Amino acid sequence: MINTLYQIGKILQKEYPDYFTPWQNPFPNANVAKEAKIIVVSIQNGQITGEPIVEAFRSNWVEKYLFRPIQGARGTNLVPTLNYYYESNPEKYHTNISKVLTKVKQSLKNQKHDFMSIDLVDTLVEPLSKLELNKKNRYLLTFTINGKYFGEYEQYRALFFKEAFDKYKKGSSAKNKLCAVTYENVEEVWGRIDTLGFTVDKKPFSRNGFDTKKSYTMFPVAPEVVKVLEGSKKFVLERLTNNFYGLKYFILPHFIIESEEIIRRGIKTFIEESTILPLAEESRSIVYNEHILHRIIERKELSNNDVYYDIFFYQPNNAQFMIKLHLNDVLPSRLKRIFDCKTDIEQYYRPILFRLYKKGKKEERIDFSLTFAKIKDYFSKKVKTDTIFQPYFFKILEAVFYGNSINEQQLLKAFLKKITIAFKNRSENAFAWKQMTKESFAIYQFFYYLHLFKNKSFMENETQVVTEQVALQPDTFIQQHAHFFDSEFKKGVFLMGNLTQILLVKQYQKLKSEPFMKQLHSLNLDEALLHKILPKLINKLREYDSRIPSIEGAIAKALVHPCHLSKAEISYTFTLGMIMQTEFNKGYQASKKEGEEELG
Repeated sequence: MINTLYQIGKILQKEYPDYFTPWQNPFPNANVAKEAKIIVVSIQNGQITGEPIVEAFRSNWVEKYLFRPIQGARGTNLVPTLNYYYESNPEKYHTNISKVLTKVKQSLKNQKHDFMSIDLVDTLVEPLSKLELNKKNRYLLTFTINGKYFGEYEQYRALFFKEAFDKYKKGSSAKNKLCAVTYENVEEVWGRIDTLGFTVDKKPFSRNGFDTKKSYTMFPVAPEVVKVLEGSKKFVLERLTNNFYGLKYFILPHFIIESEEIIRRGIKTFIEESTILPLAEESRSIVYNEHILHRIIERKELSNNDVYYDIFFYQPNNAQFMIKLHLNDVLPSRLKRIFDCKTDIEQYYRPILFRLYKKGKKEERIDFSLTFAKIKDYFSKKVKTDTIFQPYFFKILEAVFYGNSINEQQLLKAFLKKITIAFKNRSENAFAWKQMTKESFAIYQFFYYLHLFKNKSFMENETQVVTEQVALQPDTFIQQHAHFFDSEFKKGVFLMGNLTQILLVKQYQKLKSEPFMKQLHSLNLDEALLHKILPKLINKLREYDSRIPSIEGAIAKALVHPCHLSKAEISYTFTLGMIMQTEFNKGYQASKKEGEEELG
């Protein structure tokens, strides 16, 4: 990752120089910059001369203003170039003036500046309050010293560089060493580099007597390389980072060619394509901003064999990163495979996974989108407003992008855990457990067609869904999913779920309740319980004059076969059978109506 950042940074520093200096643009947004103004106080030979003046902000003068946001509640700026907030309310405005002048005093005192006396600061209250300002504008307060801005003096520029990079150099530097990034001999190297989470000044690196003062021996980096890394990191965090339920992530290209011109064109294209999607499209993305991933596949300069991709998930932790997952060298061809499979699955299960929402008199259809947001629901929990991810979620991400194996049993247990919770709470939401069952089955198929289950065998050409859409007849549905229904016993469990749902519908029609639900042990089933339930199920169907001998016979024959299924497999398959029976009935009713229309 550090090498990737350095490669990108060498290109970016020419076109985005603001990111590679320790000072910052106070108004990076172009629209805001049009309304931005600079309030300038002139100091001549230690004295305030004239009244403060208001000038238009010039983005090409950022290195003259020397602005840096104040860090922390008690932080002071290295030079008194500060945000200035105008208020039309006189009392509030006076308070704001007092606050900003207090920060000016702190800067003068803490940095031992001698270009003016601290006592002079309070004399600025009256002239500042008389300025004709507009609440629509944004303002920055700064000073000129004998006609020059802070950035035109090397001593003030040096303050910013010293603070930004002293943490690397102080107590951990050496002369005439090999840089670990460029592999070149340089006059000086620094240690303690913490770009994107790597650090050698924390306790874990100090075990067994490691001396942090000699950390340059662990990861020595040339000063100019450190500056490129820091600028590149700043650009990535501000321009290329997206949010994912409390996590942050970004994607970076890694070029394995040496042509600087090709790399420059590739990085430029990558940045141009890294735009945020509209919310409607975002909600359908596998991760929030998948537009760039699609463009990677489509653009030749981003999808050839000389470009790989790093995908980095992390959580901010003060100044450091808690790295959750770092995927190195993901191939463009793998990205294409993922999106092709996602599209196939969404189309295949479209007839059973859409939802209908009523808006007034209109009914809106919302189609299912296979996303990591959906997948994370089974591998996370909510604590107040925070999403806490289980470690296995990151294993799944790794498997999807790398093609690693995942544990089918662990997956089914996770699905079933969420489904059974929703089942128990069905009085609050009668449809959640049903939708979860169907969506989780589609997610299972997504993993299957990406070949992530090591215990499943595949035909040579079995990489795509084999028919256009899922069938709504039990026999055909089972045939389409032969890889899932891989034993006669499992087919019987599914059919028993079908039959149970038929009984529940009959009970509800007659009693407005479903008493047989009590027999299902909250969907926590095993082989013994199935054999116990089956005769009760058949007897109840007889009471409602709803026996289906063909299905009953198929179940009886299936359940005499050896059972090699876990409780999770039995419970999940049975639940799937119940939910799919509702879909089969819809399919039957639709076919019946279509036949009647043809006859009519």
